[in-house]
Amino acid sequence: MVILLAVLCLAVGFLLQSVLGFWQIKNFNERYREMREEGQVAIGRSKGIVRTGVILMLLMDRKDNIIRAERMQGMTIFARFKEVPTLAEQPLFYMDQPVEARLDRFTKKALHDARHVYQVVKAGGEIKPPKAPLSKLFSVFTRKREVNG
Repeated sequence: MVILLAVLCLAVGFLLQSVLGFWQIKNFNERYREMREEGQVAIGRSKGIVRTGVILMLLMDRKDNIIRAERMQGMTIFARFKEVPTLAEQPLFYMDQPVEARLDRFTKKALHDARHVYQVVKAGGEIKPPKAPLSKLFSVFTRKREVNG
């Protein structure tokens, strides 16, 4: 009976996480669509497994200046986008150092990622999606076998 209750609790928790995760993705897509209607959007991220993660969306003008910046930060599925007014009206590639210095390290990492992605895409390049965690683990074992075998 205890095992059945534990399995049921896990199933309910998984279902709840899936539904709330779907709402978070829906929120991201809505914010992106709204910003995209206004102009070009640069997106950067700082992934967190145990620590907080950040997704940074920057609405850009034609001279690569940030019109508006929004950040989703947190470890939970309840995180939502909030405006980052300190980045507004800053040039993406030649930002004032005091402005960038005021950002937390996760937002800085997301900003650097947004710069890189924006530059590559604007030049006509393509960004390869990152490998999934299990895929990375599998490739480590595959490389070891190739070296030893």
